[in-house]
Amino acid sequence: MEFSAKEILCLIERASVIPDILRQKEEIEDLLVKFEDLEEYLKRFHSLDELLSHMRDLEDKVYMLKTYLTTEEAGKYLAISKYTLREAVKQRALPFYTPPGKGYYFLKDDLDAWMESYRIDCVHDVGKEEVESQVDDIEDDGMDIQAQFEALKKRRGI
Repeated sequence: MEFSAKEILCLIERASVIPDILRQKEEIEDLLVKFEDLEEYLKRFHSLDELLSHMRDLEDKVYMLKTYLTTEEAGKYLAISKYTLREAVKQRALPFYTPPGKGYYFLKDDLDAWMESYRIDCVHDVGKEEVESQVDDIEDDGMDIQAQFEALKKRRGI
């Protein structure tokens, strides 16, 4: 079977689009895999809204992987208000960092140590009288400390 020059050129032209078609086929296959993954997630979460809500929750918690936290992130991390955090900064009760042109940043280990400094022993640790004495000491220190104590009790479910 013989081909004319025109037919050969036509075949070559058609063949030149084969790599593009193959690339498109790979892209379509990748999309199909992604749709299958999405379908699995939708089965797990029952709706796209539920899945998106879950993703937003995860995004909100990604800050926990960071070493330094912003004021807002530190407040979420400790489950306290930004106001309480700023008061601790004003009183120099909590170490913080202020890079030029930026707000406050907090090292997570410093936040943990600061929170630990407000630990109230339980009756099983030291006895009822000692716990009552610690609570009385906190009440004597004033409203800011009392508010922080209440936030700590709330966080610990006491």
